[in-house]
Amino acid sequence: MPNIKIVSGRLGGRIIKTISNASLKPTPSRIKEQIFSWLRPLNSDCKCLDLFAGSGSLGIEALSNGAKSVVFIEQNQELYNSLYKNCKELDILQEVRLFKQSAENYIRRTKDETFDLIFLDPPYNKDYIHKLLLKIINNFSRNGTLIYIEESNFDFSDFNDSLTLLKETTSGKSYGRLFEVVK
Repeated sequence: MPNIKIVSGRLGGRIIKTISNASLKPTPSRIKEQIFSWLRPLNSDCKCLDLFAGSGSLGIEALSNGAKSVVFIEQNQELYNSLYKNCKELDILQEVRLFKQSAENYIRRTKDETFDLIFLDPPYNKDYIHKLLLKIINNFSRNGTLIYIEESNFDFSDFNDSLTLLKETTSGKSYGRLFEVVK
């Protein structure tokens, strides 16, 4: 597995070291560059949630581009250990909280926390978007929260009352869409 370069911001050019893991599918650099060109500049008090964090590249990129803090959720022990080590080497541990648990458990157990920016990049072969998106919208967002969803293909028409599509991009089988929560 190749290492991942942080593409922009104060940590731009630094490297996120990755491990070989079948469940890790880092967002391609081209898509990451596109996402952060949409998002910049991030508000200096931006709180970010990176569900299914994997390498943490999306959340780390958010910090690099001005986010105040990031919560990383990763249940795989090897990926969690690698993410922790990268945060330590990048000297950003004071700006992050890492949880080694499933996204479902985090969403079920966490109360009274909202985010300005949420990354939802689950494994493609599961139905996590349908299972979790409504709970994320209802419990972790407010009007104006941005949610970036990367999926192989998904019909978002069930969520038209809560989400406004702002931007979308594709790379291979990956569809990246940026939504704004409307409450």
